[in-house]
Amino acid sequence: MGGRDLAGPGSLPPIPTWLTERAGVDYPVIGAPMFKVTNEELAAAVSEAGALGCLATTNYPTRESLSEALERVRRLTQRPVGANLHLSEKFPWRESLRVCLRHGVKIIITSLGNPARVVEEVHAEGGTVLACVINLRQARTATQAGVDGLVAVGSGAGGHGGHISTMVLVPYLARETGLPVIAAGGVATGSQLAAALALGACGAVVGTRLIASTEAVASPAYKRAVLEAAPEDIVCTDRVTGNPANWIASSIQGVERPLPVDSPAWDDLWSAGQSVAQTLEIKGAKSIVHEIVEEYYRVVARLPGLDRAPEGAGQPASNGEARG
Repeated sequence: MGGRDLAGPGSLPPIPTWLTERAGVDYPVIGAPMFKVTNEELAAAVSEAGALGCLATTNYPTRESLSEALERVRRLTQRPVGANLHLSEKFPWRESLRVCLRHGVKIIITSLGNPARVVEEVHAEGGTVLACVINLRQARTATQAGVDGLVAVGSGAGGHGGHISTMVLVPYLARETGLPVIAAGGVATGSQLAAALALGACGAVVGTRLIASTEAVASPAYKRAVLEAAPEDIVCTDRVTGNPANWIASSIQGVERPLPVDSPAWDDLWSAGQSVAQTLEIKGAKSIVHEIVEEYYRVVARLPGLDRAPEGAGQPASNGEARG
């Protein structure tokens, strides 16, 4: 879905990894496809910035609404855009997949279900499947299903996540599966992106920081809560959806059991990750992505000892290139 401008947006040089090559983007950043938050404007703005914007198909309950959204995204940007499929039976993911493929979406991110359900169909259209996983068991299931890469969702990630630190989970899954791994959870700045790549990730998902973007459809109260929250205000519980997920604690008081997906209460239930600590102001998504990339380059340039590294040392991690 869309081509690639090798010059990159603005004056920021590309950061080449397996993810950027596979997705046809300049920067190894995925804008998280967030329920009740990500809309066409946000996804398009992230892609226009040189990263990969992604729609959450769960925000579009019918084939017609999803098709209209993808058409709108294409009017807003010619750059690649991906989509997330929630593989539980709470959403019509089969219909959503067909709509995405018909509209030329080439990057499909699966969650909460076995990606074997979609791999053959996506690959038949020349697409790429990335599976969100929280532990080695899920990673092995996804690997056996034939996915192209993994999204390692660590503790502290907004939305559904696991209990293993991103810093541990990324190299662990990369070593055990041999697949390209994308870090998710606790990435909101350029220094955190640099850390993810240093761990061997080929990219990172940025979610919480983009809740506080001008394009996000989160309510003003939700955005304000993200800005005001501290990591200590984030709690992980399964009582909202039936699966462990991270929330701003004050927003889920009184919720004792999973809610139906069409409940109006969702508008006041605010998911966020521990990177609220680095989310301090509301800005446009394009500016957020560019700030992350600019800081990445500043951080890498000032890492101690680089000017004294032995010959051959200090080379970038493989970032999944072995499976390219």
